[in-house]
Amino acid sequence: MSTYSRQNERHKRFAVVDVPQLRWPATLQVPAKRFRLLVAADTNLLPDEVISEFAEAALSAEMVYLCAWGNGCSRFHDIVDKVLVKDDLGERRFSGPDSDDVIMTTWHDDEPFEETLDYLACCAVPTDGFVEESNFRLVITVAHPEWAAQARQFLTSASSIV
Repeated sequence: MSTYSRQNERHKRFAVVDVPQLRWPATLQVPAKRFRLLVAADTNLLPDEVISEFAEAALSAEMVYLCAWGNGCSRFHDIVDKVLVKDDLGERRFSGPDSDDVIMTTWHDDEPFEETLDYLACCAVPTDGFVEESNFRLVITVAHPEWAAQARQFLTSASSIV
């Protein structure tokens, strides 16, 4: 697992992690109460259970916004939404502070990676109850260190991250 983190600027708190397979990094410690996540991966051939387990782990770590990019990202997004609906009908572990709060999910199958990174930096804003303490961005790339390098470069050079 390759990790890059930048936290010295108040408005540019992010980390980029490249993992060999879609599994939540056990040693990853997100330095914020909540975070916004971009997953860049080819998930076409992954079993639903693998994606569901990843989603459960990310949600348990307090993910409040998900952007999915890469082959199969629409399906990835749909599986994460199914995890959220199942939880909403059951334990409600991922419910927001207010009844109107929801965990946002988006997929970006027709966009270049750089546009998706820009969306994460500037447009991925959680619902009101989740906004507080959620200014940390996490990018997880799966078996594509070149995507991780592109994400690091983009987020480092971004004029600001909203």
